[in-house]
Amino acid sequence: MVNSYYYSGNMYIPRTEEDRQKGFLIGSAVYGAILGSMLKYAGKPFANQLQKEQVNNHLYRDTFIKSLNVSGLDKKGVQIIPMEFSKIMDDYARGTNACYVPSQKIVKINTQKISIAGFHELGHAMNDLMGKGGKILSKMRWPGRTIAGIMSYIALFSRSKPKDAPKDFTDKVKDNCGKIAFLSMLPTVFEEGLASYKGIKLARKSGLSEPLIKNMKKLYSKALLTYATHAVGMGLAVGASSMIMDYFSRPKKVKIDESDLFG
Repeated sequence: MVNSYYYSGNMYIPRTEEDRQKGFLIGSAVYGAILGSMLKYAGKPFANQLQKEQVNNHLYRDTFIKSLNVSGLDKKGVQIIPMEFSKIMDDYARGTNACYVPSQKIVKINTQKISIAGFHELGHAMNDLMGKGGKILSKMRWPGRTIAGIMSYIALFSRSKPKDAPKDFTDKVKDNCGKIAFLSMLPTVFEEGLASYKGIKLARKSGLSEPLIKNMKKLYSKALLTYATHAVGMGLAVGASSMIMDYFSRPKKVKIDESDLFG
């Protein structure tokens, strides 16, 4: 057979470049479909409730503004930036998202629409500036997400060895890239959960009523679900694309008739 070779008593045929390209295209499409669909449906409950809570914003706003002082974060240099006054109409100005920026120690949020989300963002600030556990998780977020992103590329690398060949470190990473991607996303999930927990405690300490805190818990649970789904989706998407690339790029084992070789 042309271009065939033996390994461990078996004959293999290297895959063609056309096979590898087909695997890359199919794997990429499956990766996008899995991750995109999971994030789309997991994010809807949170987005819907966040929008509904806007009519109650006045019930949260004053307590949220006060909670900056109650938390002691003001003494750490943290500031709340009311994005409703921003000239740039982005998600923060529109009131569809909020964030804490560690490098600037600021919370970007539309306080006229989604103050309910502000307690969570102050929870991020508390993780970043107060307490060892939260700080460690906060510092691990971006390295973890970067590793998960790298795994998505590694999943689409060609496999040049047969499955039963001895494996080096690179091979083991390729074989387990889906699991590594999932585990790399967990610090983000845990840090988000801890931020919500601290945000709810801060809201209660600042005097927010229990019915409103109950609404916060529902919203924050749905928000955490999106991050957990992202972690699971990343692991599944990377794992699936890796298996597809494995199928299309590993050398193919073929059955041989010994009489054709020695007869």
